[in-house]
Amino acid sequence: MRKIFIRAVAVLALTSCSSDVLVDNKGADGTESQTPIAFSVNKRNITRADATSLEANKHYNFGVWALKTTDADSVMVMGNYLVGFSDGAGKGYDKSAATTWNSTSGADTDHMSPWFYEKLGTAEYLNEDATKGYTKTQAEFMSANANQYLRYWDLAYNNTVFYAYAPYHSQGVTFDTTTNTINVAATANTAAYNDPTLHEFIYATASVRNADMKDVKLQFKHLGAQVKINFCEDIPGYKVKIIDVTETGSGIQATPANLTAGAYTKAKYYTSCGAAINMSSVTAPTATTSHGDDATTTEDNLVFLIPEDIVPAKVSTGTQQYVWSPTIYYAVPQPSGTTTGFTFHVSYQLIAEDNGEVITVHDARVFVPADVVDWKPNTRYVYAFKITTNSTGTTDPNVNIDVTDPEVPTTSNVYPIVFDGATIEDYSNNDSSI
Repeated sequence: MRKIFIRAVAVLALTSCSSDVLVDNKGADGTESQTPIAFSVNKRNITRADATSLEANKHYNFGVWALKTTDADSVMVMGNYLVGFSDGAGKGYDKSAATTWNSTSGADTDHMSPWFYEKLGTAEYLNEDATKGYTKTQAEFMSANANQYLRYWDLAYNNTVFYAYAPYHSQGVTFDTTTNTINVAATANTAAYNDPTLHEFIYATASVRNADMKDVKLQFKHLGAQVKINFCEDIPGYKVKIIDVTETGSGIQATPANLTAGAYTKAKYYTSCGAAINMSSVTAPTATTSHGDDATTTEDNLVFLIPEDIVPAKVSTGTQQYVWSPTIYYAVPQPSGTTTGFTFHVSYQLIAEDNGEVITVHDARVFVPADVVDWKPNTRYVYAFKITTNSTGTTDPNVNIDVTDPEVPTTSNVYPIVFDGATIEDYSNNDSSI
């Protein structure tokens, strides 16, 4: 995690028609064991400490290629299978055709889970009842395969290697069996606010010993970055509350900008990019991103919702508390050496602690430089703003707020009331007013 402090803003079942029923299912002890391959990914499936499951992050599917291997050869078992989630109450996919679905996962060998792939092929998945889960007309959530059969552990092979990604795409994501690489088109890897359902590309790989016949666990890494913002304040005698003073009620704005020789100009940043994820090393896959002609850019602002709570005061000892914007931006990686930074526009209220007087500071600005906006894969960026007495905002209620302006004032516009000396003098008895 990269935490960037910005002194700113004021210094702001087991039956199937699958051909795999013909696999060798005799164990080392001679016992017959026809065991389906099942996934219990919700036990350990994501690296972030604040999201313990795919479904908690609104990912209700993932795609997977599976190859059973020996020292001599490998055979494809699953080819971009869609593995779907159901909570049993309409979230995710209709589970009525699945024999391995259960509301919770038990032991690693029970082969039951809220995640399943059986009968999720487009020719099989016929759900039209939205109360049961995704419907067949929701093409973006449907499989690339006509049929998806229940697959079984083949004990004639040593291992099965799983190459997974999410969210599922029927197009734009392919797998190269020669190099064990998942290739991602830019159309399948796009940025998003607060809705990773169709975004926030993640990937995982696992090699499982067939003889163990245990359910498959996957731990995903992130192809993109997560961007969050928070605030503290250091203005003695005042409480601070972030507010929205834009005409559209659009929250905290961040304008993409270049800063060259002290001059700010509008800039572009990438909202999609391609990638090649080499999974030859099961324990350490590597992702290489690309920003070719199919990658998209924009000059549009980033927009973050306003925090609801009072901004915590700065502390000199102990753990600093912050107020957070509820917006999370899921960003695609930017090219190495990017020159695009962001000018943040923030307005806030100063609330006097003694008499409750309220002063509104409009459009305080601060620039976050390009070297902390590279948004590398699998990295969280937290931009921490401290509101201080030295503000680039203004208390003028008639100010024209332009949230697309990248310029940051070079001097403060909010000043304290001060006394510049005092005068005592005699008065004249001839003053007719006395």
